[in-house]
Amino acid sequence: MDMHKRVPRNIHREKVSLGDWRQTVARIWHYLATRRRQLAIVFLLTIVTTVVTIVGNRLNGVVVDSYISKNKLRMLLIVCASMAGMYLISSVFTYFQNSIIIKVAQDTSAHIRRDVFANLQRLPMRYFDTHDNGDVMSRLTNDVDNINTALMQTFVQLFTGIISVIGMGLAMLLLSPLLTAITLLSPIATYFFSRRIAKVTQKVFMTQQQALGNLNTQIEESVSGKQLVQLFDHSEQTMADFNRTNAEYTKAAFRAQSFSSVIGPFNNMTNNLAYVLITAAGAISILTGHGGITVGIIFTFLIYLRNFTGPINNVLNLINTLQLSLVSAQRVFSLIDEQPEKDVPGAVHVTQTAGNVTFDHVSFAYETRPILRDVNLTAKQGEVVALVGPTGAGKTTIMNLLTNLYPLQQGKVLLDGRDVTTIKRQDLRKLVTVVQQESFLFSMSIRENIRLGRLDATDDEVVVAAKRANADFFISQLPDGYETVLSENASSLSQGQRQLLSIARAFITGAPVLVLDEATAAIDSNTEADVQTAMTALMVDKTSFVIAHRLSTIQRANQILVINDGQVIEKGTHASLLAKQGFYAGLYNSQFDTQK
Repeated sequence: MDMHKRVPRNIHREKVSLGDWRQTVARIWHYLATRRRQLAIVFLLTIVTTVVTIVGNRLNGVVVDSYISKNKLRMLLIVCASMAGMYLISSVFTYFQNSIIIKVAQDTSAHIRRDVFANLQRLPMRYFDTHDNGDVMSRLTNDVDNINTALMQTFVQLFTGIISVIGMGLAMLLLSPLLTAITLLSPIATYFFSRRIAKVTQKVFMTQQQALGNLNTQIEESVSGKQLVQLFDHSEQTMADFNRTNAEYTKAAFRAQSFSSVIGPFNNMTNNLAYVLITAAGAISILTGHGGITVGIIFTFLIYLRNFTGPINNVLNLINTLQLSLVSAQRVFSLIDEQPEKDVPGAVHVTQTAGNVTFDHVSFAYETRPILRDVNLTAKQGEVVALVGPTGAGKTTIMNLLTNLYPLQQGKVLLDGRDVTTIKRQDLRKLVTVVQQESFLFSMSIRENIRLGRLDATDDEVVVAAKRANADFFISQLPDGYETVLSENASSLSQGQRQLLSIARAFITGAPVLVLDEATAAIDSNTEADVQTAMTALMVDKTSFVIAHRLSTIQRANQILVINDGQVIEKGTHASLLAKQGFYAGLYNSQFDTQK
């Protein structure tokens, strides 16, 4: 297999800025702004519940001063019944506002998840070469779920809490400016304390999410390679590696939660001190007869204080969820902000091609590692061009440049004399069909997997393609035939059967340019004959590029290019290259020496 298929694990670790949280919050709000009607309803419901709570709490003080102390039982019962009605209204309204917020949070998370997935479909291959699959999946699942949790929990507290704090603060100020001034000492102290702690927790939460991404990567690789792990008796080492990564994540999560959990107890302590000071100040005022404070006022004020500090306590107790969601949001937005593949300005639609391909002095390097050096080749319409050479020589890279999967750095790749970079990618990839060594099939029916080659293909066209690919025979033997739903990457099928389905998919595209990227490398010799027959039929009337290790499969090629160390070192037919007794002859003869 070409080394370029397995890019060196120079995995890119996202360096997300920890300073600009305002921008992150603004972007979350941008998503929420699309739900303005629902948010307006929540706002009105919150105002109503706050006003009802303020009035109900004030009536508590009136009851103490005017009815209990004066033994007015009838009025006491009337006021208590009124208070019960108010609290019932408040509870009903709170239920509806919470239901709306949950709906808004779910819709917003779905919107974010849709944007992330949509951008993933447009990102260049270079991005996936430099990022762990597990970390990408973690952003799409865990990080978006963290945002959703924060919207359902923290946002409710923030949204309703701000209104409640403002309303209760005004009510407290009207009731007693002195006691209100004492009350403000608690949130001020908590604010400065939490601000210092936040500088630390922001970093440790980012570390936690990166560690979670690493853990997901290891899980994804272990599950995907479960057969290899068992065959090589690698279970113990895999467990040891997992335990180490799991321990790193656990340690990071513990640090993050430990730091953030300090703020809640600190706020509770300052609140309790405020209760003591208010009680003491109120008692002194009553005893001295100054300030116009009564027992009912103190009673009401303490209830106000509970409603004033309650939302603050709730938010502070959820500070870990809030900060985790902001870190997750930054990781998600950094993925959304990744630059997708873009056609060059002035790119044109091309729907037909004769299939004449030219590489004109093409050079390419991956990161700092040179892959191709001044490659020149010409494939005329209907020709079969074989690319051979040792592993890592750059054969697959040539095909990646033909399909414009990677940006061309030097030289030109021409299709019918037109630079492929000036052709819209969507059109180019309909003109060039690739059958890869590792055939990938989705968890859908066989019919739908074949139809991926051309979505508007009819059922009859799917069957014709399968027959031309020699796949109809084994498909017809399956219990559900073409409607058979494949499991993960069609693990129930043999490698040869999966490859035949890939060839059927290529048949249905009808593309004039074909790339067979070591399509028989992973197939046994018995199955190879069926696959080779299907590939031969597929190449008829197409400009075909065949990348092969088994040189016996490309003897009839119109021209063979021998690539070594990124350069074309030999070129000719099978017979002429053998006659030269050069590099190709050595490769060809070595295969038979190995088989002896």
